[in-house]
Amino acid sequence: MKIKTGGRNNNNSHIFILKTKIMNKTDYVMKKALTIERNQWLESLSIDGKDRLLFELEMLLKGTERFFNIDNLPISHKEQAIGKNFHNELKILTFIAKRIVSIIRFFIIDESSSAFYFQSYIENRLLADHARDKVIELYLTQSSPRDSLYLLYITFLNLANIYESASQNKKVSFSLYMNLGQMTSREISVNKYFSPIPFEPFFDRYDKIHDHNIRGIVSQIADDNLRLKLSVVFLSLFRLLRFMRYIKNESEDFEELKTSILIFTLVNSEAKTLTKFLEEEFLKHKTEVKYHEKTVSTIDSLTFQLSIELRKVFDQILKDSVEIGNLTKLKVVVDSAKGILSNFIQQSIILLAQSFDPYIKGKEIFPDFISKVEQSLRLREDIWLFKSVVEFFEQNTNENGSMGSYSMEELFNIVRDYIYYFQDIGFSLVRYSDHEGFEGFFDRLSMFRDEDLLNKFKLSELRKTMHNLKIYLETTLGHIENRAELKNIPPDLKHLNAILLQFISKK
Repeated sequence: MKIKTGGRNNNNSHIFILKTKIMNKTDYVMKKALTIERNQWLESLSIDGKDRLLFELEMLLKGTERFFNIDNLPISHKEQAIGKNFHNELKILTFIAKRIVSIIRFFIIDESSSAFYFQSYIENRLLADHARDKVIELYLTQSSPRDSLYLLYITFLNLANIYESASQNKKVSFSLYMNLGQMTSREISVNKYFSPIPFEPFFDRYDKIHDHNIRGIVSQIADDNLRLKLSVVFLSLFRLLRFMRYIKNESEDFEELKTSILIFTLVNSEAKTLTKFLEEEFLKHKTEVKYHEKTVSTIDSLTFQLSIELRKVFDQILKDSVEIGNLTKLKVVVDSAKGILSNFIQQSIILLAQSFDPYIKGKEIFPDFISKVEQSLRLREDIWLFKSVVEFFEQNTNENGSMGSYSMEELFNIVRDYIYYFQDIGFSLVRYSDHEGFEGFFDRLSMFRDEDLLNKFKLSELRKTMHNLKIYLETTLGHIENRAELKNIPPDLKHLNAILLQFISKK
């Protein structure tokens, strides 16, 4: 583990303190030697982006192992999991296993050794006795990182086929899923050089904090114990953000989009581990260890909020998302969950940093950061404009149609255009509990066609829908206005009306 700073480097002592809690010194030295040997081998490879690929490989291996733990999955009625059909989970694992194989191929295809030719033989033919013997030998010795990685390649070629074959069944039982999980966990854990489970919690190659503000804060902490613990917290939070970047929330490929659920599962597991670390290392001993009061208060708040956000995302937003069969609906769920978690993790890093340096600004650490106040201001502006656009439609129509210079088609298009804008820009800031209400109106309005505007019955139905939408927007706006962060910040009506004019002006 290492946070690179211009000051002291406590890399070895940090790792030792962390690891002695779960392994003895002999085990630690052995694991450290394997890490050094693996790094030396990686340095010898001329592969573009090898550290990025290695991180993704570790993430997917750990995510695969965690995906078999029911407690990590976003499913309702976990106590009834024994009767659940795990068909969709296996389809996700099939996709992930194939991705793992493709990542490993980047590393082993660079090798011009006999092992690569042996790999081609195994891929295309049934294993003869001598081939089986060689695989067994690999399992027993794994004498080099290359052999260990190659063994992992064979393992996931086999697992991908097993997952895919099992997922062809209409019903995948709890028992089958658990047995596959135990087999998978075993295969991952026995890998000598590339199993992410028994190794150090952080790897120097990619677990680094590049932001100079955070590095400066950590390096200036005089208390060695506190500096170590905060290093772990910051590294853990930045690692969670790195996981989130692999969630393809904009993908139009349904199967790829669904693999996001496995990454969310890993985030859930790692965040729970972080929560436990915060409780045991800070909060349990806060009366014994004299840390700065603001730091302890921030850690206390972070621990509580992290558990709340996890429950909200996994028990509400992502609940049973593995069963979703509609691309659009799944995109909304994945996008919302990713947005909430990413923003919360960023907020957590900033608040923790500000407990040491109150002058640090969010945008100094994350250029795309939007503060809680900015989010509420932006949402209030978008909802105010939405309400005003709907009001404009109401004011310019009656039971017979258009009342002014705008045609019915033009008036309806003004509302539709704003909805398209809102779905792209503002909808991600809406509380998830309000999504269903908005989506209900969007669905109803999408059913109206231009020819319906000439039908008196359909027009009456449309006007009633618009009126109900206006009331819903007024209620939503009232809730936003009551947010604590908007207290004493009145809306800029001159600015808002200028923007409104852009939406309602004739094109």
